[in-house]
Amino acid sequence: MIYTTKNTSADFNWTEYFTTINSGETPGLDAHLYFQNVRELLRENAHLLGLVLGDVLRKLLRDVPVKPKPRVLELGAGTGFLTRLLLTMYQGSGVLVDNCQTSFDAYNQVAHNHADRITYLLEDLFTLQLTETFDLVCSFGLIEHFKEKAEILSIHKQFCKEDGYLILIVPMDSFLTRAYYEVHPEINLGYRELLTKKIALEQLRASGLQPIRAEVSQGYVYDFLTILCK
Repeated sequence: MIYTTKNTSADFNWTEYFTTINSGETPGLDAHLYFQNVRELLRENAHLLGLVLGDVLRKLLRDVPVKPKPRVLELGAGTGFLTRLLLTMYQGSGVLVDNCQTSFDAYNQVAHNHADRITYLLEDLFTLQLTETFDLVCSFGLIEHFKEKAEILSIHKQFCKEDGYLILIVPMDSFLTRAYYEVHPEINLGYRELLTKKIALEQLRASGLQPIRAEVSQGYVYDFLTILCK
């Protein structure tokens, strides 16, 4: 499933959408109210995400010999949610890379618990130059935005130690995830490819990565796939 739309909430045809979801199968249903209720149910929730992501990471990393106090690199980091959770689990320190000022500003609002252990770089991933490699290299919601994934995956590999691990998290192609993006057209900007587990693993192997384990989230507002690679 691929989402490639330039629609925003301002120019989305709400009337047409409401007509579509209220196609006569449920006479008398207030389509606008129904749509807004679904949007309310399927909305981002940081507390719930922390619980769900923490659970799936523990399953993903069970019995994995992660180094004590690892160095973590998160690409396309946004607010660094994934890194902050990994540092809570393993201590260590991290580097976040994102070239979006808005994401950096949002990070600064939540950074107080880990500020002394995280460096945030406002840089383009494709021109990134670092002098070190990392024990854990990760991304959450990044690679699905690239139709050709070899280059973005090569950046993950470039900065990972030989005995390190990669953690890749992508929205999964499922009914729940499709419903989430349908009721949030304002976030469907640019290219986004929802991936099945089978296709995601095939793409990673084709890029020279060795998937070790894959786990699917349970209980969040959309389904995401987490994959551990060497």
